[in-house]
Amino acid sequence: MRLVKVNWFVIFIGMFSSPSSVAVSELWLNRYAYDAIQQGFNNKDISVYHRKRSSIDDYPLAAYTDYRAFLFDINNKTPQQVNQFSQDFFDYPFSVSIRVDYLNAMIATRNWGNLLDYQKELPKDQNYQCYYYTAFYHQGKKDIAFDGAKSLWLNGKSVFSACDELFQHWANAGLRTDDVIKQRALLSIEKRNPKLIKYLAKLVSTKADRLILNEMYMLYQNPIRVTEAFTNKDDTPFYRDYAQVLLKHLARNHIDKAYLAFTHITDHYSYKGDEIQNTSEFIAVRLLQSTDDKEITWRDDVFKHSDNDYVLEQRVRLAISKTKWQEAYFWIARLSDEAQATYRWQYWLARSEIALKETENGEARLKRIMGYRHFYSFAAAITLNRAIKYPIANVDFQFDDLTHYHPDLQRVNELLRLGKEAPAKSQWRYLIARASHDDRAKLAAYAKQDFSFESTLRGELWDYIDLRFPVRYYSLFKHYGKKHKIEPITLLALARQESGFNSLSQSPVGALGVMQVLPSTAKYMADKYKSKYKQPTDLLDAEKNIAIGSQYLSSLLRRYKQNRALAFSAYNAGPTMVAVWRKQASDEMDIFVYIESITFKETRVYVKNILMFEEYYRYVLGVKGDFLNDSEWGFKKSN
Repeated sequence: MRLVKVNWFVIFIGMFSSPSSVAVSELWLNRYAYDAIQQGFNNKDISVYHRKRSSIDDYPLAAYTDYRAFLFDINNKTPQQVNQFSQDFFDYPFSVSIRVDYLNAMIATRNWGNLLDYQKELPKDQNYQCYYYTAFYHQGKKDIAFDGAKSLWLNGKSVFSACDELFQHWANAGLRTDDVIKQRALLSIEKRNPKLIKYLAKLVSTKADRLILNEMYMLYQNPIRVTEAFTNKDDTPFYRDYAQVLLKHLARNHIDKAYLAFTHITDHYSYKGDEIQNTSEFIAVRLLQSTDDKEITWRDDVFKHSDNDYVLEQRVRLAISKTKWQEAYFWIARLSDEAQATYRWQYWLARSEIALKETENGEARLKRIMGYRHFYSFAAAITLNRAIKYPIANVDFQFDDLTHYHPDLQRVNELLRLGKEAPAKSQWRYLIARASHDDRAKLAAYAKQDFSFESTLRGELWDYIDLRFPVRYYSLFKHYGKKHKIEPITLLALARQESGFNSLSQSPVGALGVMQVLPSTAKYMADKYKSKYKQPTDLLDAEKNIAIGSQYLSSLLRRYKQNRALAFSAYNAGPTMVAVWRKQASDEMDIFVYIESITFKETRVYVKNILMFEEYYRYVLGVKGDFLNDSEWGFKKSN
C-alpha cells in the first residue's frame, strides 16, 4: 500500500488532535488490513474480508469493504435487502449508487420481477427506461411496455441499444405503424438528424410513405423548396405538422426566405387557433433584425399574440438595443407579472420611465432593487450614482460545532491520505448535500483552502463571498497582469468564471485549463508573439495557460480601448460576434445597453458574471476600485 501526499483539502489533515504512537501504529495496521481486503475483492476472493473485517471496526473506511462485500453476491440479493443496506449506510454515497449496481445485476441476470419490485417508478436515465419497460413486457404487462416503447422510440435522436429488444417486441405486435415512423421522421428534422430520416425510409411498408420520407430528406438538405413542395399537398394533420417543421428548419438556415414561405403555407393550409403560434414565434424571433416593413409588421403582430416570456424578452431586448424606450416600456408591460418583477426587467422598466420623463417613478423603482447581490441591482446603484451594496454572510464557528460530521470528515481525510481523490470528492459532495444550510457554510469554511468553490455552489451559499471566491494562483495573476498591463483581479474573476481555477478543465468545444484557452488561440498567440507553446497539453499547465490567456485578454483590451465588456464578449464568443452586436445596436447605447443586447445568453451571463466577480474579489482582497472604468463609462458604439 502506498500512502500518497495530496495537496487537496489540506485543512482536514490537521483537523484532529495528534494521535499517540500507539494510535498511529493501529492506524497503519488498519490501513494494511483494509488494503488487503480490497486486493482480495480485486482478485474475486471474499475470504480475506471474512478474516480481517472485524479487525478494522474502528477504521474510518471500514464500511467501504462492506459495500464491496455486498456487491460480491448482489445477483442473489432481494430488493428488501438492498433497501435495508441503503438505510444502514445512509451516510455514505454508495447508499445511493447501490441502486445502479443492483439494477445492472438484475438486468444482467434478466431478473425482471426483482427489477420491478425494486424500481417503483420510471428511471431518469434512458438506458434504464429501456430495461424498465422490457421488464413489464416479460412480466406480462404488455400495454405498459408498448406505451413505453412508443414514447422512447419517438425521439429525433438515436436511442440506446438497450431498447432494441423492447422495440422488436413492439414492432412484432404491429404497433410500429407507418404513421408513427413518419412522426419520428419529423422529430429527426427538429433534432437536425437527417441520417435518421434515411434509416426510417427503409422501415415504412408502403411505396407512398417511402416517397414521403425520401422527399423529406431532400427538403431537409434544400429547405428553400418547401413552398414548391407543398403547393399540391392535401390539408391533413400530418402535412400541416410536416410543413411547420420544415418552416422552422428553413428559418434556421435561410431566414430571408422564411416569411414568404410562411405566408404561402398558411394560405394553403387551414391552421386553427394557436396551432401555428409556436412556428410563428420561432420565425418572428429570427426576424428581429429585419428591415422589411411587411416582415416587421407581421413579426410584431406575432409578439403581441404571444404569452411566452422567452419570446417577448427577445423583443424587449431589441427595443433596448435600439434605445427605443417607448417600445421597451410597451413590451416589458406584456411580460408575465413574474417576469416583470425580476431585477432585470425592473431595471429596464425604470430606465424606460426615466427616458420618457417619468423620472420620479423610474428612480423610485431603481431604489427598490438596490442592495441585492445581482448585476442589475449593481446597475441600479450606478445609474443613481450610489455606492454598490449587497448582502455578505460570514461564518463564525468552532470545530466542535461540527461534531455530528466528524465521522464524515474522518472518511474524507483518510481517503485523501490514501490518494483516493475521486471517492473523497464523492464523500464530500454527499456530506454537503445532507448538511443543513448553516452547517454547509461551516463545512465550506473548513474546506476553504481547496474546496470552497464547489462547497458553496452545492450548498447554495450565495452570500458567503469569502467562501465563494477563493484566491488561487494569485502570484501568477499578479506577475502576468503586470507583464500584460491587466489588473490581477480581472484575471482572477475571469478564471473563476471560466474554470473555477481547475487547471485540468476542458470545455465541450476544447478550451483548456485555468483560463479555458482554445488550442487554436494558443497557436495564434504563439505565432504572433513568439510565445512558448508547442501542443494542447501545454494548456493544462497552470502557468503556461495563464501566460497565454492573459496575453490574449490583454490584446482584446487594447483592441477595445480597455472596455472589459467588449473584451470579455470577444474572449467568450469571438471578435466577429462583438462586431455584429455593436453594428446592430443604437449609436446612443451605453455599457448596460450593450450587455443586454448581446444575443447569446451564455455570453450575456458571462460578461455580467465577470464584472460582478471583480467587485467580489475587490471585497475579498480589500482592494478599492470602481465597477466601471473610464472607457466603460464613456462607452459609445464607435469606441
